[in-house]
Amino acid sequence: MPVSLPLCFDAIIKSNKAYVREVAPVRAQSSLVGVRAGVLSPLGCRPSWTTAMELSANYLQEKLQRDPEAEHAEVEDTTFNRCACSFRVLVVSAKFEEKPLLQRHRLVNACLAEELPHIHAFEQKTLTPEQWAREQQK
Repeated sequence: MPVSLPLCFDAIIKSNKAYVREVAPVRAQSSLVGVRAGVLSPLGCRPSWTTAMELSANYLQEKLQRDPEAEHAEVEDTTFNRCACSFRVLVVSAKFEEKPLLQRHRLVNACLAEELPHIHAFEQKTLTPEQWAREQQK
């Protein structure tokens, strides 16, 4: 006895077939030649080695100490366990006084505006000097 599938399954099967037809040509176009030149592939991926050569934890730390005038900046390169360039930062600045978290993060993002498009994952913690002092006492 043949099994009758609901109409929704038929629509899912048809949409999967359309997806495969659309993605296959894009995958065929992305060649190693484009990747070696450091150019974005049609899928929007950038190889991790191109950004890792351009960015370093020391470079980001120096930049954060200059622009938001950070009293303390820590930058940890967390790329090792990931497929692309990633960093975790801690920034302590008096410029963060009386600013909500979103505005603090925007200050850091503005400081690293040129670098952020090349970073896959970016985790930040922003503290005022008073908050930093309290955290050090714990």
